[in-house]
Amino acid sequence: MDQYRVNPDSDVPIYQQVADAIYADIKSGKLPVGTKLATVREMANQLRIARGTVKRAYDELEKMGAVEMTQGRGTYIQYRPETSDSRKEKAMVAIEKMLSQLESLDISPVEAKIFIDLKLRERASLNKAISVALVECSPEVLHQLEKSMHKLKNVDTYQYLQDDILDYPYKIGEEMDIIVTSATHAKALENVIAEKGKINKVALNLVPRSIMQLALLKNDQNVGIVCQSMRFGTLLQDVCHAYAKQTNVFQPWLFDQGQDCGAYIEGKNVLLVPEGYQKFCSHKDAELIQKFGVKHMVIQCEYQIDQGSFMYLEERIGELQKRKGI
Repeated sequence: MDQYRVNPDSDVPIYQQVADAIYADIKSGKLPVGTKLATVREMANQLRIARGTVKRAYDELEKMGAVEMTQGRGTYIQYRPETSDSRKEKAMVAIEKMLSQLESLDISPVEAKIFIDLKLRERASLNKAISVALVECSPEVLHQLEKSMHKLKNVDTYQYLQDDILDYPYKIGEEMDIIVTSATHAKALENVIAEKGKINKVALNLVPRSIMQLALLKNDQNVGIVCQSMRFGTLLQDVCHAYAKQTNVFQPWLFDQGQDCGAYIEGKNVLLVPEGYQKFCSHKDAELIQKFGVKHMVIQCEYQIDQGSFMYLEERIGELQKRKGI
């Protein structure tokens, strides 16, 4: 029996946590079609929750078409990724139905072809973009990765935090054409994403401007780090150790601690913040940082896709665009 866990302190209802966890395993292929799930009683005992909660989770999965519940037999996985043959069959049925409806309107075959061609061209003009899923471990780097993608034309980007995808891989829908992440996180994604060929690894580097500002810091300066996530804060600590070894680097202060950063920045000579920090902090914190910058140094640390990775990504997206006629 697969071992699942629930978090009673989460805002997500328990039944939804159970359904999400099972559905993630179904989409990843860990639970192939035909697999029998634990009984409601077994799952309830394993998770130490009420049977009614498990039953509701199974009901949700059945509504999604992921499982089939049969009285006396149990609950079986029935989700099956569509093959090209099944898609063709469904398409032919849909076209046949549409043609019958057109015939009922006294539309001739020639007219039907003209109208269908017009509608196809209309749809094509509205869907001229490659769908790109961006995955990173911190919201700051994710924002900066999305900014790097602005250089590419006819691309729609969708942002996902890595932890969310590792917990619920199905959040990245099958409609995504490509998944972009750093080489550091690619292996973890490959373990949970069914369509591994969509994953594109890129190298992310600190922009030269930020490196130069760090390298010019003087000895014994007190450097504070203010950011949204501890992961980004730790990243900036490592950057200081690489480019500003002579400075005194303090533990990061996070924007969502429930108080302003005024007390933290007292006694600091330099403040490191993520590029576009205003996106992550309150108006009050933004004003405090701006005021600090009048007399002291504020370094906005920004990461971007390195040139080699970007050229490869641009080439791959170009191939996808040609394939889709964009």
